[in-house]
Amino acid sequence: MTIAQALFEATKQLARAQIENPQLEAEILLAHLLGKERIRFHLHPEFLLEDPVNEQYMALVARKAMHEPTAYILGQREFWSLPFRVTRDTLIPRPETELIVEMALALVKQERWHRPFILDLGTGSGILAITLACEIPEAALVATDRSFPALIVAHQNAKRHGVKSRISLVQADWIKPFKSCETGISQHEKGVAAAKQGFHLVVSNPPYVANKDKGLLAKEIFKYEPKGSLFSGKDGLEDIEKLIKAVPQVLRKEAWFICEIGWNQGKQAIQMTKDTGIYKCVEIKKDLSGKDRVLMAKRKC
Repeated sequence: MTIAQALFEATKQLARAQIENPQLEAEILLAHLLGKERIRFHLHPEFLLEDPVNEQYMALVARKAMHEPTAYILGQREFWSLPFRVTRDTLIPRPETELIVEMALALVKQERWHRPFILDLGTGSGILAITLACEIPEAALVATDRSFPALIVAHQNAKRHGVKSRISLVQADWIKPFKSCETGISQHEKGVAAAKQGFHLVVSNPPYVANKDKGLLAKEIFKYEPKGSLFSGKDGLEDIEKLIKAVPQVLRKEAWFICEIGWNQGKQAIQMTKDTGIYKCVEIKKDLSGKDRVLMAKRKC
């Protein structure tokens, strides 16, 4: 079978399965399998695919036809122009989460922290901690997650990007490890020091989808992504509220907390934050589509 024929059959199968952009998806899967750029398919559509290769390709197409996210099929997703390994134990990185990185980098510059200690709560594949480690070479970081398989993925990503020596990965639920000893993938001197002294910055992308909104999620998300990283109680604010109340325990005075929220949770998140009486400079940052996306707050003296 030629490349043109294989792509035609794959596109037809994906279209029947109501996959968006079926031709593009078919080309992405074949490019991944062959390790070649998609443009080559258009330049040389007559090239033959050996039967074993074609069978592998059709197996990938069948997975996509079941609405499995392409990132899981490829085992990778880009974030902040960096490649990250992802598995079904981790959420798939999304562009809007890059706003946390933007705000964090702005704060590091604004506050003139010389060697910032940063905590990433619910790190998943490690995108926030690793990206910040890449962007801030002098920073030391701690990243926690309740999922040990997710931490393994984060460890692999940290190693891939050459920053594992500056990130302590700890298995625990939110800030619990700083109250008692927990199991960690790795423990580093800088990370331990950060936990004892308090952090300059805490970032998090917690679950924030309301249980009642399960039916509104795309099939790719609901069927495949880890439920524990998506849903957070009746209104989606259960974990956000926990963090707002708990994070000051590990923040230095005048230190910052940055948290991703749902598109319609800004007013409630601001009110919960102000109600603690612990924060100042509370505000919501909107994403490029003009929707609520990030809560920012500074601990009072």
